[in-house]
Amino acid sequence: GLLSFPTFQNIPHNPWPMILAHAGAFAAFFWVTIVLMEGPGAASELNVSWLLAWAATGIGAGAFWMLAAMPAREWIRFARESSSFLSAGIIITAASWILGFLSNRSWEPLQGPTLLAVHWLLQAFQQDVLSQPAVHWVGTTQFSVGIYPACAGYEGIGLIAVFLALYFWLFRRNLRFPQAFILLPLGILIIYLLNALRVASLILVGTHVSPQIALGGFHSQTGWIAFIAVALSMVAVTQKMSFFAANPTDLKTKAREGNPTAAYLAPLMALLAFTMVTGMFSSGFDWLYPARVLGTGAAIWFFWRGSMTRVRLAGAWSWDAIGIGVAVFAVWMGLEWAMGNSGSGSSIPKPLGEMTGGWAAAWISFRALGSVVTVPIAEELAFRGYLLRRLISADFDRLSSPRFTWLSFLVSSVLFGALHGRWLAGTVAGMFYAWAMYRRGRVGDAIIAHAATNALIAAVVLGFGEWKLWE
Repeated sequence: GLLSFPTFQNIPHNPWPMILAHAGAFAAFFWVTIVLMEGPGAASELNVSWLLAWAATGIGAGAFWMLAAMPAREWIRFARESSSFLSAGIIITAASWILGFLSNRSWEPLQGPTLLAVHWLLQAFQQDVLSQPAVHWVGTTQFSVGIYPACAGYEGIGLIAVFLALYFWLFRRNLRFPQAFILLPLGILIIYLLNALRVASLILVGTHVSPQIALGGFHSQTGWIAFIAVALSMVAVTQKMSFFAANPTDLKTKAREGNPTAAYLAPLMALLAFTMVTGMFSSGFDWLYPARVLGTGAAIWFFWRGSMTRVRLAGAWSWDAIGIGVAVFAVWMGLEWAMGNSGSGSSIPKPLGEMTGGWAAAWISFRALGSVVTVPIAEELAFRGYLLRRLISADFDRLSSPRFTWLSFLVSSVLFGALHGRWLAGTVAGMFYAWAMYRRGRVGDAIIAHAATNALIAAVVLGFGEWKLWE
């Protein structure tokens, strides 16, 4: 690694005063937010004061949360030891903001060329093209779009520029300069052309497949998929080519045989990638969910033969882990009831009813299989197997049993919750699954607990028609 990440020791620390302070600050922040967003007109008369109160309570909630994880002196030590990492993060964040600011105000120069490129691509696909350059509109008689900032291409250019700047810095010792700088104009050109192809494909999908799919999943996912594909392709190619890399490596062999990080994270990355791809062709209902299960399962199987053989999945069956999973299920359902998320209103039953009986049964079977098998394995390997231990030691895979630290416990749980639509329930679930792993030091116990929770949720969905639990 080119950046130095500090390790976190199990230091004497009583977190409860800070936890209580965090709860109070967060409650105040929540209340002020409601007043500002939905409160009476009196709040607008004290607009500046309310905004200051909102900022103060939000910052306070975050600060108390950090102090609950570690004392202030440890955060100061962390900042000193991670100065290069923090500096890089600040620079990247600032660069992203500046590029976004400039993009929103200077996208017009790309507007015309993008419209012409989309027009030419549609003609190449033998479409009857309708184009109104004066209002930046292009499409067919059935479906048209406007070439505005989100479609002009600046967003993709800004993202790839920031990504390559980060890549150059992090891998500066393994890249050959000035050859590596060729990647910048090349990446910008590729991402711009892919954006034009994305808009043309959007119009084709809206014309010949479904306007709902075009404006739904396809529109929101294809841009991100193009960016991720270009970024990862550039990394893979440049790390293997001696023209760009000082020490070319075979990433496939390294990932399978000598890189435990890839083994723990690849299943989750595959799950997210297939979620984005299948989401492209959905308009609220992911009818290609079986592909997500098969793709994630393939990643698990592929890496299981290499680095993942060291993952502590073996051992006696743990009924305690199942009990923890049942407890998470009870908490999850209680929060669903408390927040009013239960009941009718799901978008799943109608599309299922329109399917043939065999395909509907297959979709439900794959949905249950994904919930109980592939999702628990992929998520627990990433959050408990990797992240929780990585926050304790850089050599995480050699930890016989992870030591408890507040930082690793809270960060892995909160980020796990952020991955789910139900943030609070997901965070609490992450804490329970971490507890399951702490007991015997096996990520397999966390997987069993997670699978037990999801199996019970699937039973409620199928037995009582609570389809919203699967959304």
